[in-house]
Order: sequence, then structure tokens, then C-alpha cells
Amino acid sequence: MSKIIPYQTLVRQQHLSYLKHQSKEYRQREDYLLRLRRLLFQVEAQLRQAEMQQLEAFQQIADHFQIPQRFPDLGDRLGLQESFRTDPLLLILQEFFAGRLSAEECLQRLSALTSPPAPGPE
Repeated sequence: MSKIIPYQTLVRQQHLSYLKHQSKEYRQREDYLLRLRRLLFQVEAQLRQAEMQQLEAFQQIADHFQIPQRFPDLGDRLGLQESFRTDPLLLILQEFFAGRLSAEECLQRLSALTSPPAPGPE
């Protein structure tokens, strides 16, 4: 003769099974998120390194043409964006690197930045 399992025991087993299943899914998602966070951190580090190399290129050009250039602190992302929107040297170089200026045009504009303004009529 078969043994009868009480209803409460079946319900309890169902709840336990459900919780174990949810726990397993949660851990899988958590592991996936952890791997994605690590990947994102690596990509962000590479992005920052590439940005620094780009800033070094701008600084080298400024030094070569003896144009005083100071960038905001590296952590000041808004200040850096503002510099690229308003600084004449950075605007010229962005145009040049984007291919909208030839090397000759770029040199003319850079020369205009370094030459003192002509005295106006008094």
C-alpha cells in the first residue's frame, strides 16, 4: 500500500523548490552582472587611456607652436568639455583632425594665435 503524503508537506516542498530555483537564477544573473561590470571597467580604463593620449597630442602641438595651453584637471569632465567648446587652439585642432582644415590652413590659424594682434589706429 502506498503512503499518503500530507498536503502541507507537498506545499512546503513546492515552496522550497521554487525558492531554490529563484536562488539559482539570481546567482546566475549576479555572476553575469559581475562579469559585465569587470568588462565595463576594463573598457572604461582603455577609454580613459585613449583620451589621455589624445590630450597629449593636443598638448604636444601646443608646446611645439609655443602656445600656452592648460587643460582642466583630468577628473573635471565638464571643464574639459567646456575647453573643447571654447578654446581657440582646441577648436582649430579639432577642425584639422576632423579633416575640415588642411595642414596649411591649420598652420595659418595657429600662426594667427601666436602672433600678437596688430595695433589699431589711435
